[in-house]
Amino acid sequence: MSGGVLALLAVAVVVIIALALRNGAAERARGEVLRGWARERGWGFDRERPELVDRFAGVPFKEGPSNAKAVHVLSAEHRGCRVLAYEYSYTGGEDGRGASAVRRFFIVAVSTPPTPVLEVCVEHGGCAVSGGPDVHGLRTGDGAFDEVFGVCCGDEAFAVTVLDAPVRAWLLERPKERTPFRFIGDHLLTWAEGGLEPDAVVASADVLIDLLERVPARAWEGTRG
Repeated sequence: MSGGVLALLAVAVVVIIALALRNGAAERARGEVLRGWARERGWGFDRERPELVDRFAGVPFKEGPSNAKAVHVLSAEHRGCRVLAYEYSYTGGEDGRGASAVRRFFIVAVSTPPTPVLEVCVEHGGCAVSGGPDVHGLRTGDGAFDEVFGVCCGDEAFAVTVLDAPVRAWLLERPKERTPFRFIGDHLLTWAEGGLEPDAVVASADVLIDLLERVPARAWEGTRG
């Protein structure tokens, strides 16, 4: 191998190390900003919680072994509900320059009693959650709602009860906040692409809690325990 090639390789290694150090410093600084925000508002903050990587299933989460991370974790009791938010990221595919691309999402979840799977989104490409063979698409019979939203569920009775006429009308009235949501296990969660920002976390948590406050009480019958 010629000296010129070795020199180029050495420069490339130095550049990669420098970028890694810069990115690491930027992430640490961002973490300190989030820690300060959480401290001022009485929220909890953890720099990283590996167990959250596999906590939920479906888009945007990776199935099986992956290099995913769950970082910048915020938690609190907000409006009487337990709220969990974090940044979920993994490396996969390539960016426009041929380098590995980092996919980044922020996740916001609110605790609920255990429920069947129910997902509502504005995309009609099929269920985004892996909930087994019992999870399937559902049309509510409300033409205006079904034209806008796609629904997947594991229990039609639960889905129909949650998505009663007032809830469907409320969802249709919020064109700027038609983020996807998913009841899964013992949480109601939403997600969006991009890094975690505290104001967006609070806004997303408020939307989820607003939804929970509109869910008919009969929807929770038989879901506890």
